[in-house]
Amino acid sequence: MNITNRLGLPSSLVKAVTNDKYHRGDAHISVTSLIGPARKRYLEQLHADDIREDVAERIWALMGQIAHGILERADDQAWCEERLFIERFGWRISGQFDRYLLEPDGLLQDYKLTSTYAIRDGVKPEWTAQENVYALMLREHGYRVTSLDVVCILRDWQKAKAKHSPDYPQVPALVMPVQVWPKHQIEKYIQARLNAHSKAHRDLPECTAEERWERPAVYALQKIGNKRATKLFDTEPEAQEALAAIGAGYEIQLRPAEQKRCEDYCNALPFCTQGQKLVKETEEHRLQQLWSVSGPRASAVKKETVNAA
Repeated sequence: MNITNRLGLPSSLVKAVTNDKYHRGDAHISVTSLIGPARKRYLEQLHADDIREDVAERIWALMGQIAHGILERADDQAWCEERLFIERFGWRISGQFDRYLLEPDGLLQDYKLTSTYAIRDGVKPEWTAQENVYALMLREHGYRVTSLDVVCILRDWQKAKAKHSPDYPQVPALVMPVQVWPKHQIEKYIQARLNAHSKAHRDLPECTAEERWERPAVYALQKIGNKRATKLFDTEPEAQEALAAIGAGYEIQLRPAEQKRCEDYCNALPFCTQGQKLVKETEEHRLQQLWSVSGPRASAVKKETVNAA
């Protein structure tokens, strides 16, 4: 990977990003890569010398490393940031957990510097898988693990939103319990993931909607001229029924599915036909909506778009 600095950020930031000491150790794959998309991993390996990422795009990853370092330094009760190894089906897998407390019952915790959106549906499936694989590794090395947590630090939390919305996280940091899988389920999961990564070298799979962090398409009921939706609906008939009930002055807009990982978090995108196709379709739909704007605002918006082009 090649690191660029298009914004001319200070050399200290550039060095902090480029001197990232993370390494999976003497292993074929890390737990983080194991749980990730096989297509993404293969394309990133294949095009490693051509991938470019800007320093500005690595800032949140850097903040995560800083937070982990401070928390590790401050912890005087737990075993922190240790890398373990296991062997499965000819693969050597490495994993570095964040925090393990032997007493009283063997608690494994993982820190997540994340967003409020990321936790709106609870613990993400990949977090559950990651924690359970770490738990298996600890047990295989003779340690008892009976409970799992993720400790979420919400980097975009806003006090004003917490005051006015009961559905919004009420605190900027919280502990979320993680489901503990039985051993046979973890072993089955590991085998399936290793099979997927092995096959990717012969027959490149497409990323699933879950792996793309897809936000499904929704129908927004909103006041004409407003950007913020009054309410969101999964289907058009539901939205049309609500529109008929609310009266004049409102409209329905389709908000297309978004591929969050493809658009914002995948270094393989420049080399991925699937991701490029999906991102292009989403952008084309956004442009169609832009050019369908009616009223006084339309001319200014369209003029800005033409000038930008």
